[in-house]
Amino acid sequence: VYSPPTHMITNILRSLGLTQDEMKIFLQCLELGPQPASRIAKICEEPRNTIRSRLDGLVKKGVMVKTRRANTQYYATEKKENLIKHLKFKKLRMQEKIDEQIQLLEVYGDELSSRHFAKSRPKITFYEGMAGLEKVYEDTLSAKKGLKSWASVGDMFEAMPKYFQTYFERRKNKGIAMRSIHPDTESAKQRAAENKKELRQTALVPSETFQWTPEIQIYNNKVNIASWKEKLGIIIESDEIAEAMSAIFDMAFAGASHYNQVSGIENYEELTQ
Repeated sequence: VYSPPTHMITNILRSLGLTQDEMKIFLQCLELGPQPASRIAKICEEPRNTIRSRLDGLVKKGVMVKTRRANTQYYATEKKENLIKHLKFKKLRMQEKIDEQIQLLEVYGDELSSRHFAKSRPKITFYEGMAGLEKVYEDTLSAKKGLKSWASVGDMFEAMPKYFQTYFERRKNKGIAMRSIHPDTESAKQRAAENKKELRQTALVPSETFQWTPEIQIYNNKVNIASWKEKLGIIIESDEIAEAMSAIFDMAFAGASHYNQVSGIENYEELTQ
């Protein structure tokens, strides 16, 4: 009968996941036939409990079987046919496990996707030129719970006079209430005179103390910046940043109200719930 070389058997056992110590025990049982743990321990010159533990481990791996004769347990190597059946079953179980993992990934895989986590990072979009600034402003018409804004009214109208002829009415028609802070200038006062008509509440602050050019608006989960001088628009999309800027605006508006120049609608909070 052809007997394969030891190294070939060793390679097979290694492929089955056996350790060096387990292979030593397996080869002894292969040579001697069914043996009690005490006999294998004596041959391997190791404690019986250690050998018994390794033998039980080999049984769990499916490469050995355990039987009882009278009051003694015997360990023997598994037959080729049973080893093949065990491996086929293991393959089937592994395939089922992989199928389950694939199904879980299809349902919940976005949580593991770097692209998904990238979405949770701030998204910053730049717009250039007058057309870009219009896009920035058009996006504010998507506001669901009102607008908050720091704005220099004169600079706005100087940059896009035609655009603002219709913007305020379109915003009002969408039911988007606005709360804003402006330097106290003639153009700001003229705009404030239209507050109730344009669904806005305004706080004017001393222009000799507070003056700025870019407009900053907060809505939904976004913050936009419109630089009228540089003809540049920026939209930052981030829950965390929008919430922080909203809180800062509320603090600024509360401070601005001390100048006793708040005018316009009185139910901004109610309109933006």
